[in-house]
Amino acid sequence: MLIANLLHNRLIMTKVLMVGSAEQSGGGVASVLRLMKQMPFWEKYRCGWLGTQIQRSYGVKLWYALKTYAKALFTIWGYDIVHFHTVPDKICLIIQLPVLLLALAGRKKIVMHIHMGNQLEDHTQNGLFIWCLNRADCVVLLAKKWQNLFETLYPRVKAKTAVIYNACAPTPAVDYSVKEKSIIFAAHLDENKRADLLLQAWKRLRGDFPDWRVTIMGNGDVEGYSRLCHEMGLDDCVTFTGYITGKQKEDVWNKASIYCMCSRHEGFPMVVLEAWARGIAVVTTPVGGLPDVIEEGRNCLTFPFGDAEALTKQLRRLIESPELRLSMAEYSKTFGERVFAPERISESVDGLYKEILKS
Repeated sequence: MLIANLLHNRLIMTKVLMVGSAEQSGGGVASVLRLMKQMPFWEKYRCGWLGTQIQRSYGVKLWYALKTYAKALFTIWGYDIVHFHTVPDKICLIIQLPVLLLALAGRKKIVMHIHMGNQLEDHTQNGLFIWCLNRADCVVLLAKKWQNLFETLYPRVKAKTAVIYNACAPTPAVDYSVKEKSIIFAAHLDENKRADLLLQAWKRLRGDFPDWRVTIMGNGDVEGYSRLCHEMGLDDCVTFTGYITGKQKEDVWNKASIYCMCSRHEGFPMVVLEAWARGIAVVTTPVGGLPDVIEEGRNCLTFPFGDAEALTKQLRRLIESPELRLSMAEYSKTFGERVFAPERISESVDGLYKEILKS
Protein backbone atom coordinates (compact mmCIF):
# COMPACT_ATOMS: atom_id res chain seq x y z
CA MET A 1 0.00 0.00 0.00
CA LEU A 2 2.83 2.38 0.89
CA ILE A 3 4.60 1.72 -2.42
CA ALA A 4 1.34 2.24 -4.33
CA ASN A 5 0.73 5.55 -2.55
CA LEU A 6 4.27 6.71 -3.27
CA LEU A 7 3.89 5.85 -6.96
CA HIS A 8 0.51 7.63 -7.09
CA ASN A 9 2.02 10.76 -5.54
CA ARG A 10 4.92 10.62 -7.95
CA LEU A 11 2.55 10.40 -10.92
CA ILE A 12 0.65 13.47 -9.71
CA MET A 13 3.89 15.46 -9.53
CA THR A 14 5.45 14.15 -12.74
CA LYS A 15 6.20 16.59 -15.55
CA VAL A 16 7.06 15.61 -19.12
CA LEU A 17 8.99 17.62 -21.71
CA MET A 18 8.28 16.86 -25.36
CA VAL A 19 11.22 17.51 -27.69
CA GLY A 20 10.68 17.60 -31.45
CA SER A 21 9.59 19.82 -34.32
CA ALA A 22 8.47 23.35 -33.46
CA GLU A 23 4.75 23.83 -32.88
CA GLN A 24 4.45 26.20 -35.86
CA SER A 25 6.16 23.74 -38.23
CA GLY A 26 4.49 21.66 -40.88
CA GLY A 27 5.16 17.96 -41.28
CA GLY A 28 4.10 14.77 -39.56
CA VAL A 29 5.96 15.08 -36.24
CA ALA A 30 4.56 18.53 -35.53
CA SER A 31 1.08 17.23 -36.42
CA VAL A 32 1.50 14.34 -33.98
CA LEU A 33 2.57 16.69 -31.19
CA ARG A 34 -0.23 19.17 -31.86
CA LEU A 35 -2.73 16.34 -31.56
CA MET A 36 -1.04 14.99 -28.42
CA LYS A 37 -1.38 18.44 -26.88
CA GLN A 38 -5.16 17.96 -26.94
CA MET A 39 -5.06 14.54 -25.21
CA PRO A 40 -5.82 13.94 -21.50
CA PHE A 41 -2.28 12.82 -20.66
CA TRP A 42 -0.85 16.22 -21.69
CA GLU A 43 -2.55 18.07 -18.85
CA LYS A 44 -2.10 15.19 -16.40
CA TYR A 45 1.68 15.23 -16.83
CA ARG A 46 1.88 19.02 -17.21
CA CYS A 47 3.70 18.57 -20.51
CA GLY A 48 5.94 21.18 -22.05
CA TRP A 49 6.96 21.40 -25.71
CA LEU A 50 10.53 22.22 -26.71
CA GLY A 51 10.84 22.71 -30.47
CA THR A 52 14.32 21.90 -31.79
CA GLN A 53 13.58 22.05 -35.54
CA ILE A 54 11.61 24.41 -37.72
CA GLN A 55 10.94 24.37 -41.48
CA ARG A 56 12.67 27.58 -42.47
CA SER A 57 15.95 28.67 -44.11
CA TYR A 58 19.21 27.26 -42.74
CA GLY A 59 20.04 30.51 -40.98
CA VAL A 60 16.68 30.61 -39.22
CA LYS A 61 17.01 26.91 -38.32
CA LEU A 62 20.40 27.56 -36.68
CA TRP A 63 19.15 30.59 -34.76
CA TYR A 64 16.07 28.70 -33.62
CA ALA A 65 18.18 25.75 -32.40
CA LEU A 66 20.50 28.04 -30.42
CA LYS A 67 17.52 29.70 -28.71
CA THR A 68 16.14 26.24 -27.93
CA TYR A 69 19.40 25.17 -26.26
CA ALA A 70 19.37 28.29 -24.09
CA LYS A 71 15.78 27.62 -23.08
CA ALA A 72 16.53 23.96 -22.31
CA LEU A 73 19.49 24.94 -20.14
CA PHE A 74 17.18 26.81 -17.77
CA THR A 75 14.00 24.72 -17.93
CA ILE A 76 14.86 21.05 -18.34
CA TRP A 77 15.63 20.57 -14.65
CA GLY A 78 11.96 21.00 -13.77
CA TYR A 79 10.89 17.91 -15.75
CA ASP A 80 11.00 14.22 -14.82
CA ILE A 81 10.65 12.60 -18.26
CA VAL A 82 12.09 13.94 -21.53
CA HIS A 83 10.26 12.48 -24.51
CA PHE A 84 12.23 12.90 -27.76
CA HIS A 85 10.39 12.71 -31.10
CA THR A 86 13.09 11.94 -33.62
CA VAL A 87 14.19 10.08 -36.75
CA PRO A 88 17.43 8.14 -37.43
CA ASP A 89 18.78 10.96 -39.61
CA LYS A 90 22.14 12.24 -38.29
CA ILE A 91 21.22 15.91 -38.73
CA CYS A 92 18.10 15.49 -36.58
CA LEU A 93 20.07 13.57 -33.96
CA ILE A 94 22.85 16.16 -33.86
CA ILE A 95 20.32 18.99 -33.44
CA GLN A 96 18.68 17.19 -30.52
CA LEU A 97 21.94 15.96 -28.96
CA PRO A 98 22.58 19.01 -26.69
CA VAL A 99 19.10 18.59 -25.17
CA LEU A 100 19.73 14.86 -24.67
CA LEU A 101 23.03 15.61 -22.91
CA LEU A 102 21.25 18.04 -20.57
CA ALA A 103 18.59 15.40 -19.84
CA LEU A 104 21.29 12.86 -19.03
CA ALA A 105 23.10 15.34 -16.79
CA GLY A 106 19.83 15.88 -14.91
CA ARG A 107 19.23 12.11 -14.61
CA LYS A 108 15.88 12.38 -16.38
CA LYS A 109 13.90 9.43 -17.66
CA ILE A 110 14.27 9.38 -21.44
CA VAL A 111 11.90 8.23 -24.19
CA MET A 112 13.12 8.00 -27.78
CA HIS A 113 10.06 8.06 -30.07
CA ILE A 114 11.14 7.02 -33.59
CA HIS A 115 8.97 8.58 -36.30
CA MET A 116 10.38 6.53 -39.14
CA GLY A 117 10.40 2.80 -39.79
CA ASN A 118 11.56 2.09 -43.33
CA GLN A 119 14.98 3.58 -42.63
CA LEU A 120 15.80 1.35 -39.64
CA GLU A 121 17.69 -1.05 -41.92
CA ASP A 122 19.87 1.82 -43.16
CA HIS A 123 21.11 2.87 -39.72
CA THR A 124 22.41 -0.28 -38.07
CA GLN A 125 25.95 1.16 -38.35
CA ASN A 126 24.92 4.68 -37.29
CA GLY A 127 26.95 4.99 -34.08
CA LEU A 128 25.24 8.21 -32.96
CA PHE A 129 21.78 6.69 -33.41
CA ILE A 130 22.70 3.58 -31.40
CA TRP A 131 24.40 5.70 -28.71
CA CYS A 132 21.25 7.82 -28.32
CA LEU A 133 19.02 4.75 -28.17
CA ASN A 134 21.16 3.22 -25.44
CA ARG A 135 20.62 6.31 -23.30
CA ALA A 136 16.84 5.76 -23.38
CA ASP A 137 14.61 4.09 -20.82
CA CYS A 138 12.20 3.19 -23.62
CA VAL A 139 12.20 3.28 -27.42
CA VAL A 140 8.78 3.88 -29.00
CA LEU A 141 8.01 2.58 -32.50
CA LEU A 142 4.99 3.47 -34.62
CA ALA A 143 3.91 -0.07 -35.50
CA LYS A 144 4.36 -3.68 -34.41
CA LYS A 145 6.17 -4.31 -37.69
CA TRP A 146 8.82 -1.75 -36.74
CA GLN A 147 9.08 -3.05 -33.18
CA ASN A 148 9.86 -6.56 -34.45
CA LEU A 149 12.33 -5.25 -37.01
CA PHE A 150 14.00 -2.96 -34.47
CA GLU A 151 14.53 -5.77 -31.95
CA THR A 152 16.07 -7.91 -34.70
CA LEU A 153 18.36 -5.24 -36.15
CA TYR A 154 19.46 -3.56 -32.92
CA PRO A 155 20.30 -6.31 -30.40
CA ARG A 156 22.89 -4.00 -28.80
CA VAL A 157 20.13 -1.62 -27.69
CA LYS A 158 18.98 -2.74 -24.26
CA ALA A 159 16.13 -0.27 -23.76
CA LYS A 160 12.55 -1.52 -23.56
CA THR A 161 10.44 -1.05 -26.66
CA ALA A 162 6.79 -0.07 -27.02
CA VAL A 163 4.33 0.56 -29.85
CA ILE A 164 2.21 3.71 -29.88
CA TYR A 165 0.20 4.50 -33.00
CA ASN A 166 -0.32 8.06 -34.15
CA ALA A 167 -3.80 9.33 -33.35
CA CYS A 168 -6.54 10.17 -35.81
CA ALA A 169 -7.87 13.67 -35.21
CA PRO A 170 -11.63 13.73 -34.60
CA THR A 171 -13.62 15.44 -37.34
CA PRO A 172 -17.30 16.32 -37.77
CA ALA A 173 -19.67 14.11 -39.72
CA VAL A 174 -18.75 14.04 -43.41
CA ASP A 175 -21.09 15.61 -45.94
CA TYR A 176 -20.55 13.35 -48.94
CA SER A 177 -22.84 15.52 -51.08
CA VAL A 178 -20.11 18.19 -51.35
CA LYS A 179 -17.50 15.77 -52.65
CA GLU A 180 -16.15 16.71 -56.05
CA LYS A 181 -14.29 14.80 -58.75
CA SER A 182 -11.02 15.64 -57.06
CA ILE A 183 -7.83 13.72 -56.29
CA ILE A 184 -5.49 15.29 -53.74
CA PHE A 185 -1.84 14.79 -52.79
CA ALA A 186 -0.38 16.49 -49.70
CA ALA A 187 3.31 16.30 -48.83
CA HIS A 188 6.65 18.05 -48.84
CA LEU A 189 7.53 17.70 -52.52
CA ASP A 190 10.74 15.70 -52.77
CA GLU A 191 12.17 12.41 -54.08
CA ASN A 192 10.76 10.44 -51.14
CA LYS A 193 7.15 11.58 -51.65
CA ARG A 194 7.26 11.04 -55.45
CA ALA A 195 4.52 13.34 -56.70
CA ASP A 196 5.83 12.55 -60.19
CA LEU A 197 4.23 9.09 -59.94
CA LEU A 198 0.81 10.68 -59.59
CA LEU A 199 1.55 12.95 -62.56
CA GLN A 200 2.58 9.93 -64.66
CA ALA A 201 -0.60 8.08 -63.71
CA TRP A 202 -2.76 11.11 -64.40
CA LYS A 203 -1.23 11.61 -67.84
CA ARG A 204 -2.56 8.12 -68.69
CA LEU A 205 -6.00 8.77 -67.16
CA ARG A 206 -6.87 12.36 -68.00
CA GLY A 207 -8.25 11.58 -71.45
CA ASP A 208 -10.75 9.12 -70.01
CA PHE A 209 -11.83 11.37 -67.14
CA PRO A 210 -11.73 14.99 -68.36
CA ASP A 211 -14.02 16.22 -65.56
CA TRP A 212 -11.63 15.11 -62.78
CA ARG A 213 -8.85 17.30 -61.33
CA VAL A 214 -5.70 16.74 -59.28
CA THR A 215 -4.62 19.11 -56.50
CA ILE A 216 -1.07 18.87 -55.12
CA MET A 217 -0.51 20.57 -51.76
CA GLY A 218 2.76 21.19 -49.94
CA ASN A 219 6.03 23.05 -50.10
CA GLY A 220 9.42 21.74 -51.21
CA ASP A 221 10.36 21.59 -54.89
CA VAL A 222 7.11 23.13 -56.11
CA GLU A 223 8.87 24.81 -59.03
CA GLY A 224 10.46 21.58 -60.23
CA TYR A 225 7.26 19.56 -60.09
CA SER A 226 5.26 22.39 -61.66
CA ARG A 227 7.74 22.41 -64.53
CA LEU A 228 7.37 18.64 -64.91
CA CYS A 229 3.59 19.03 -64.92
CA HIS A 230 3.86 21.64 -67.69
CA GLU A 231 6.16 19.40 -69.75
CA MET A 232 3.61 16.58 -69.45
CA GLY A 233 0.82 18.87 -70.68
CA LEU A 234 -1.21 18.68 -67.47
CA ASP A 235 -1.46 22.36 -66.58
CA ASP A 236 -5.19 22.49 -67.25
CA CYS A 237 -6.09 19.66 -64.84
CA VAL A 238 -3.43 19.78 -62.08
CA THR A 239 -3.17 22.56 -59.48
CA PHE A 240 -0.23 23.24 -57.14
CA THR A 241 -1.33 25.16 -54.04
CA GLY A 242 1.95 25.27 -52.11
CA TYR A 243 1.68 24.97 -48.31
CA ILE A 244 -1.81 26.03 -47.26
CA THR A 245 -3.64 26.23 -43.94
CA GLY A 246 -6.97 27.33 -42.52
CA LYS A 247 -10.12 27.58 -44.61
CA GLN A 248 -8.28 27.10 -47.90
CA LYS A 249 -6.89 23.76 -46.71
CA GLU A 250 -10.25 22.72 -45.23
CA ASP A 251 -12.05 23.40 -48.51
CA VAL A 252 -9.61 21.30 -50.53
CA TRP A 253 -9.76 18.36 -48.11
CA ASN A 254 -13.52 18.41 -47.59
CA LYS A 255 -14.28 18.37 -51.32
CA ALA A 256 -11.78 15.64 -52.21
CA SER A 257 -12.96 12.16 -53.19
CA ILE A 258 -9.58 10.39 -53.41
CA TYR A 259 -6.32 10.85 -51.54
CA CYS A 260 -3.10 9.54 -53.13
CA MET A 261 0.21 8.87 -51.35
CA CYS A 262 3.26 7.66 -53.31
CA SER A 263 5.96 7.69 -50.60
CA ARG A 264 9.01 5.46 -50.37
CA HIS A 265 9.53 6.08 -46.62
CA GLU A 266 7.07 6.99 -43.85
CA GLY A 267 6.71 6.36 -40.15
CA PHE A 268 2.98 6.13 -39.62
CA PRO A 269 1.67 8.70 -42.10
CA MET A 270 -0.54 11.26 -40.42
CA VAL A 271 -1.86 12.35 -43.80
CA VAL A 272 -3.53 8.95 -44.35
CA LEU A 273 -5.16 9.17 -40.93
CA GLU A 274 -6.40 12.64 -41.86
CA ALA A 275 -7.86 11.34 -45.11
CA TRP A 276 -9.65 8.53 -43.27
CA ALA A 277 -11.02 10.98 -40.71
CA ARG A 278 -12.43 13.14 -43.50
CA GLY A 279 -14.12 10.28 -45.35
CA ILE A 280 -11.76 10.17 -48.35
CA ALA A 281 -10.89 6.96 -50.22
CA VAL A 282 -7.12 6.34 -50.08
CA VAL A 283 -4.69 4.95 -52.66
CA THR A 284 -1.23 4.47 -51.17
CA THR A 285 2.03 2.59 -51.12
CA PRO A 286 2.03 0.02 -48.26
CA VAL A 287 4.65 2.04 -46.47
CA GLY A 288 5.67 2.71 -42.87
CA GLY A 289 3.35 1.30 -40.23
CA LEU A 290 0.38 1.02 -42.60
CA PRO A 291 0.75 -2.77 -43.15
CA ASP A 292 -0.28 -3.17 -39.48
CA VAL A 293 -3.75 -1.84 -40.29
CA ILE A 294 -4.30 -2.10 -44.06
CA GLU A 295 -7.51 -3.84 -45.12
CA GLU A 296 -7.17 -3.94 -48.89
CA GLY A 297 -10.30 -2.74 -50.63
CA ARG A 298 -11.90 -1.61 -47.37
CA ASN A 299 -9.75 1.21 -45.95
CA CYS A 300 -7.37 1.66 -48.89
CA LEU A 301 -6.08 0.40 -52.22
CA THR A 302 -2.32 -0.16 -52.43
CA PHE A 303 0.32 -0.23 -55.14
CA PRO A 304 4.08 -1.00 -55.09
CA PHE A 305 6.39 1.98 -54.66
CA GLY A 306 7.55 3.40 -57.99
CA ASP A 307 4.94 1.52 -60.06
CA ALA A 308 3.03 4.20 -61.97
CA GLU A 309 1.11 1.58 -63.99
CA ALA A 310 -0.22 -0.09 -60.81
CA LEU A 311 -1.17 3.33 -59.42
CA THR A 312 -3.02 4.08 -62.65
CA LYS A 313 -5.07 0.88 -62.30
CA GLN A 314 -6.01 1.60 -58.68
CA LEU A 315 -7.04 5.18 -59.43
CA ARG A 316 -9.11 3.95 -62.37
CA ARG A 317 -10.91 1.46 -60.09
CA LEU A 318 -11.94 4.23 -57.71
CA ILE A 319 -12.86 6.80 -60.37
CA GLU A 320 -15.04 4.32 -62.26
CA SER A 321 -16.84 3.09 -59.12
CA PRO A 322 -18.62 5.72 -56.99
CA GLU A 323 -19.96 2.82 -54.90
CA LEU A 324 -16.44 1.62 -54.05
CA ARG A 325 -15.31 5.18 -53.24
CA LEU A 326 -18.22 5.70 -50.87
CA SER A 327 -17.94 2.32 -49.14
CA MET A 328 -14.18 2.81 -48.58
CA ALA A 329 -14.69 6.38 -47.36
CA GLU A 330 -17.42 5.42 -44.88
CA TYR A 331 -15.59 2.36 -43.56
CA SER A 332 -12.26 4.22 -43.28
CA LYS A 333 -13.81 6.98 -41.18
CA THR A 334 -15.30 4.57 -38.63
CA PHE A 335 -12.14 2.42 -38.69
CA GLY A 336 -9.89 5.40 -37.99
CA GLU A 337 -12.09 6.71 -35.21
CA ARG A 338 -12.09 3.27 -33.56
CA VAL A 339 -8.43 2.25 -33.86
CA PHE A 340 -6.72 5.64 -33.62
CA ALA A 341 -9.02 7.50 -31.22
CA PRO A 342 -7.04 10.17 -29.29
CA GLU A 343 -8.39 8.83 -25.98
CA ARG A 344 -7.04 5.38 -26.79
CA ILE A 345 -3.61 6.72 -27.78
CA SER A 346 -3.56 8.90 -24.65
CA GLU A 347 -4.07 5.80 -22.51
CA SER A 348 -1.09 4.15 -24.25
CA VAL A 349 1.17 7.14 -23.50
CA ASP A 350 -0.07 7.28 -19.91
CA GLY A 351 0.69 3.57 -19.48
CA LEU A 352 4.17 4.07 -20.94
CA TYR A 353 5.02 6.82 -18.44
CA LYS A 354 3.76 4.74 -15.51
CA GLU A 355 6.01 1.84 -16.56
CA ILE A 356 9.03 4.11 -16.92
CA LEU A 357 8.52 5.64 -13.47
CA LYS A 358 8.41 2.19 -11.89
CA SER A 359 11.92 1.37 -13.11
